[in-house]
Amino acid sequence: MMRVGFLASDFNPMVLMLGEAEDCRALGGVLRRFARDGQDVAFADLGFCQVVGTDVLLTAAAGPSGVQRCEDHAFIWRVPPDAAAAFAERLDDLAEPGRVAGSEALDCGTEDGITVKVSRGEYTEDFLSGR
Repeated sequence: MMRVGFLASDFNPMVLMLGEAEDCRALGGVLRRFARDGQDVAFADLGFCQVVGTDVLLTAAAGPSGVQRCEDHAFIWRVPPDAAAAFAERLDDLAEPGRVAGSEALDCGTEDGITVKVSRGEYTEDFLSGR
């Protein structure tokens, strides 16, 4: 189960996604489908994601690229289709069977935005659990 949460910080705020190889592959599949059809994706609706106090809406809607706070969802993540496809490729590398741990920062080249970081094997199971 991929856990999704927000780490607030004055200098490096991030949406952190913690999972195992199969979760990284599943997220890569979501990003590939998004790159093809451009349909919005709410992470809370994904069966392999556990949203920890933070929902993320992946969208190609007009607006600045990257992650911003919004009212309807906790965060909106605007990603151009070509970037989504590139992110999926990077997650394939993170999901390699021989890889024990690692992470990928999935950013759209914005300097002042919120980073999305996908991590495998770098945090304890209870990290982001709210306990």
